[in-house]
Amino acid sequence: MSNQVSIPILVAVLGLFFSGCDLSSSKDKNDAPFPCKNGTALDYACDNVDLFAHLSVFELSGDSSGVYLNDIWGWSDPQTDKEYALVGLTNGMSFVDISDPENPVVVGRLPESNLNAKYKALPLDQYPACNLGLGTTARSKSIAQGSSWRDVKVYDNHAFVVSDAQPHGMQVLDLTKLRSYDGEVLDLQQDALYDQFGPAHNIVINEETGFAYAAGVTQAEICGSRNGSGLHIIDIRDPKNPTYAGCYIDPETDAPSSPNIAPGYIHDSQCVIYDGPDTEHRGKEVCFSSAEGNVVIADVTDKQNTQTIGFNGVSDMYYSHQGWLTEDHSYFLMNDENDENNLGRETKTYIWDVRDLQNPVFIGHYTHDTFSIDHNLYVKGKYVYETNYNSGLQILDISEIENAHLERVAYFDTQPQTDLSSFKGTWSNYPFFESGMVVLSDIETGLFIVRPNLD
Repeated sequence: MSNQVSIPILVAVLGLFFSGCDLSSSKDKNDAPFPCKNGTALDYACDNVDLFAHLSVFELSGDSSGVYLNDIWGWSDPQTDKEYALVGLTNGMSFVDISDPENPVVVGRLPESNLNAKYKALPLDQYPACNLGLGTTARSKSIAQGSSWRDVKVYDNHAFVVSDAQPHGMQVLDLTKLRSYDGEVLDLQQDALYDQFGPAHNIVINEETGFAYAAGVTQAEICGSRNGSGLHIIDIRDPKNPTYAGCYIDPETDAPSSPNIAPGYIHDSQCVIYDGPDTEHRGKEVCFSSAEGNVVIADVTDKQNTQTIGFNGVSDMYYSHQGWLTEDHSYFLMNDENDENNLGRETKTYIWDVRDLQNPVFIGHYTHDTFSIDHNLYVKGKYVYETNYNSGLQILDISEIENAHLERVAYFDTQPQTDLSSFKGTWSNYPFFESGMVVLSDIETGLFIVRPNLD
């Protein structure tokens, strides 16, 4: 028998080989270019979180000086299935296509608005929110343009953007404009501007109802000023025609230890159609708010007749900054932004039992092993995704939350050189993409695209 392989057989074998292989790369497209190995991904400390890409502040803003990052959110295009990071800057917004997470693309930028003509601009140190957080630093006072704070949420394929420390109003941008990107960064213009307030610290949206809630409003024609600042409610069901709907302000919810920026001041909130164990309130629209010295729960179903349901605080809570409900609406996880500096203690995540809405009960802390200041957190499934400034993204398993027991299962530190309690590092994260990607905004160094390796 001849040892020579016939040409037809050889061609068949080679055909099978080439049809099943990509000779350009044997790497799976879902493999991270910088996997977390032995506690690092590239030069960043990590555990169970892989790094896909990083974009600098310059790449995001197109400006090399005086610009920093702040808030971040996400949008998934229902027509193209592309995923986008909506990145807050001190002079506007940057929109990044992360559909190929290893090769993100800045597709558009939106400049901030200006309502100085309607609301007289105050000296920066007279804006109440400037007495907190980043606003107390010399760096925030010397930013070349814009505000240290910006916040963005999404409803019905539109972005809604507010800013603090300046008269700004609420910008509305039709995100489907991003589909027109053809290789040149889009210079975007807002589609609408809601001008019934100037500055707002946060914008909260209940996507189930189509109402937005501006928090931390300190200049307004109605519902929100230095004489009282709770939730300024806006009907956004017609996104390009936002209209005033009502407000929620209750000075009785102020804690004695509260800094009292304004009576009834609310810093941030989450508003939901309540579907938890308290049957008396099931089916109502309820907001769970972080309000300086207290956690405040309010019924906002009737926008013209909002009502406080319950509120509470604890003696060692220095500043109730932001929080998020578990998906069964039974527990509320909250961060305290000022306890590390003012009480000289390690980072703590507060755990509240809110199964009785009239009587929220503090049941314990999760104590981190750093002194980093905790900032925004979000719950997805059985995990809470926390953004803790100099400690980056911290992911905790909340499976035993009823026992006030949390367990860290993953992290990614954008500032591995320090865990000091300073207002630097990672501002926020967005963990709700279907792909499993998480985007992080680092104030000084830019956008990080990562993927946790969880079950």
